[in-house]
Amino acid sequence: MAFDLVAANSFFKKKEDHLVTFKSSSCKTQIDYFLTRKENRRSCKDCKVIPSEFLGIQHRLLVLDVVCKYPRRTKTRVGEPRIKWWTLTKEKAGLIVAKIADERAWRRAEDADSMWEAVADCIRRSATETLGLSRGGGNRMEGAWWWNEEVKEKVKAKKEA
Repeated sequence: MAFDLVAANSFFKKKEDHLVTFKSSSCKTQIDYFLTRKENRRSCKDCKVIPSEFLGIQHRLLVLDVVCKYPRRTKTRVGEPRIKWWTLTKEKAGLIVAKIADERAWRRAEDADSMWEAVADCIRRSATETLGLSRGGGNRMEGAWWWNEEVKEKVKAKKEA
């Protein structure tokens, strides 16, 4: 009760031969049980004792049929959302330049480092508003991205050697 367990043997109605796990000359008892959590009892499809299979002289084999359902793995996103720089066109570049010029972030800063940070933030903000952000799926390279003419020549030379 403390661990919210139930005996799987007790769910199924069976003949006496399929319930008795210990049999001696004078007594027959059900001493072996499968314990499972209450929420998992639907996965137990059948539980029985196999009368012809003896593990010892007096003990019988207890069998539990269980259906295991594994949850589907969800695709996890790798990486952070990025600005879609690859969608940059002349028209969009003009919009970004206009937004940066209107904000004039470089005039508010006192020293070079703070000016750099202010301008970089202004550029990022303007580009994000104009170009948008990716969903952050990561940079999965498909195929052999590293295979080029130089690699092909070196492999050919190695095979010939």
